Amino acid sequence: MAIVKMNKLSVIGMNSEKDALIKALMDLGVVEISSSTNKLQDENWAELVEKDGDEENVSLYDKELGRVENALAVLEKHGGIKKPLFISRKPMTRKEFDRLSEKEKAYAEQTQEILELNDRFNTATVDSNQATAQIAALGPWLGYDAPLEITSTGETCIRLAEFPPVIDLNALAESLEEAGCPCLIDEISRDKVMCYASVAYFKADEEKALEILKNSGFTAPGIIDTEGTPARCKEKYEQLLIDLAAEKEDILSQIKEKASYKGDLEFYHDLLTIRRDESKIRGNMLNTEKTFTFDGWFPVATLDLVRKALKKFTCVYEYSEPTEEDEIPVVLNDRRFFEPMQFITGLYSLPNAREVDPTAIFTMFYIVFFGMMFADVGYGIILFAATLFAIRHYKLYEGATYQLMRVLNYCGISSALFGVLFGSYFGDLITVIGKQYFNADITIKPLWLNPSESSMTLLVVSCALGVVHLFVGMGIKAYEQIKAGDVLGAINDNFVWYVVVLGLVLWLFGAKVAPWGPVVGKWMTIVGFAAAIIVPIFMNTGGGKAIGLWNIYSSVTGTLSGILSHSRLLGLGLASASIAQVVNFLASLVGGGRGVVGVILFIVVELFGHALNFAINALGSFVHSARLQYVEFFGRFFEGGGEAFKPFCKDTKYVRIIEEGK
Repeated sequence: MAIVKMNKLSVIGMNSEKDALIKALMDLGVVEISSSTNKLQDENWAELVEKDGDEENVSLYDKELGRVENALAVLEKHGGIKKPLFISRKPMTRKEFDRLSEKEKAYAEQTQEILELNDRFNTATVDSNQATAQIAALGPWLGYDAPLEITSTGETCIRLAEFPPVIDLNALAESLEEAGCPCLIDEISRDKVMCYASVAYFKADEEKALEILKNSGFTAPGIIDTEGTPARCKEKYEQLLIDLAAEKEDILSQIKEKASYKGDLEFYHDLLTIRRDESKIRGNMLNTEKTFTFDGWFPVATLDLVRKALKKFTCVYEYSEPTEEDEIPVVLNDRRFFEPMQFITGLYSLPNAREVDPTAIFTMFYIVFFGMMFADVGYGIILFAATLFAIRHYKLYEGATYQLMRVLNYCGISSALFGVLFGSYFGDLITVIGKQYFNADITIKPLWLNPSESSMTLLVVSCALGVVHLFVGMGIKAYEQIKAGDVLGAINDNFVWYVVVLGLVLWLFGAKVAPWGPVVGKWMTIVGFAAAIIVPIFMNTGGGKAIGLWNIYSSVTGTLSGILSHSRLLGLGLASASIAQVVNFLASLVGGGRGVVGVILFIVVELFGHALNFAINALGSFVHSARLQYVEFFGRFFEGGGEAFKPFCKDTKYVRIIEEGK
């Protein structure tokens, strides 16, 4: 349960060896190369060095990465390849990686082939959409017998026109006649949207005729310039659709044939990522004419590895312990069992490098709280089995997805155990099935208690767990204060309230333990409150000496609310069990008959109801267990704000490079 200790690193090397040194550090994967912005803001440094960078190559690699990602997306969409629910990196030896890297040109060609096919498919799709639109546009004009390309004769203009559906074409023709524009208007068709007609008038009258037509709502039809009658044009577009459909089918079959490229393109993606990162990291370095320099961080435990790597080059390096002003990057180092719980810590914030890593400390609280709220043997087994299947089937051995699955795996075990303690097996499903279909009274008694019958007992247990939870958090805070030399602060902020809370508990409930309990509790409470008033007198000056009175109010309310907040363990536990029982009751009503239909209805209601209850309460248990850590536990001591350690390494997405023999 520790935060890895870090050392600062400063390196000055020769530009001639820069590329080789960058590759060596990337292969080592334990050094974070920090940004050089601060040094460039220093006048002394700014006069000596300039920022390094290879933005042009970074841009080229990013562009090619985008192309590869598009090609992979095409294979997933059209290549018959199902995207896995979780992505796990394929293990590959360094030797195999180097061998495959020699095929970079072939991978680029594969990418181009897929993108060209996709461009052809998209073009055919656009053409198909246009043809479909034209067929729809030609529909109202099928009764027009003249070729569409004929728009005039020697003395006349012929226009196809669309008018509002309520227009009176005879009245329009009369208006044109009265305006001195004799014309011929022929209605082709009419629907609820438009009136479709052809209009012929003399060319000499075009300006005046168009003005009158536009005032009547005239618009030109959306038919692309074409040849032949509308009926003939429709036939051509229909044939075009058939040809385009065949072309698209052929393109899709070619894309499916290239599904085997997927592995190569994934490797190519990671190869480009490595090349891009090698160029990008230069932006964190500074240059002179012949040398370069950078600062960074590395774990103390890797000192020998870093030293061995740097000794291969003509460079000067220095490592040192961080100072108080340094912002130290953070990497958590927990034992294997606790490591997945770093996912929960990370959702809130990483601890800063100078405080305690809370991961291992809150792990058991989180697992127990989740189990109490989701307490059911059936649900727990399903959660355990589903997450174990996901881990093994998708080969999840690293990353946030693995950590989440492992956390839920732990919580599944806890839920099943509390289900046994509370006697919940999909609620009371076993009892319901026994009565419904076997006329038997099958009851599995809880190993400890039934929450619905002993809710007050469970409430007391929940609050007791809350006391322990808060006391542990306060204990961490006291440890940090004592370590910093603030003993009085530890007493005032933490130990005083240990005495007060325990005193109140003994005062109110101690008689059930021993006759002397209330008396001892009373004096503990008095001593605690007195200390809360007296200790600040020795800690503060001026008006701060009287702050103890305010501390009593704020700490009592804060501590009691924190303890009572743990009553949600009872609330969500009851909700999960009660909803499960309601589902079973409804299923027994719907499937009341013993026939086949009744059994089917019973099963359907059970599956749907329990699936819904499982989803809602699993999410609720996850969120509220986390809330108890973040608000009630972390609030006692946790500062957070740590920046994750980001070593310069081969940060791949699809391939995991391993050393030989591992």
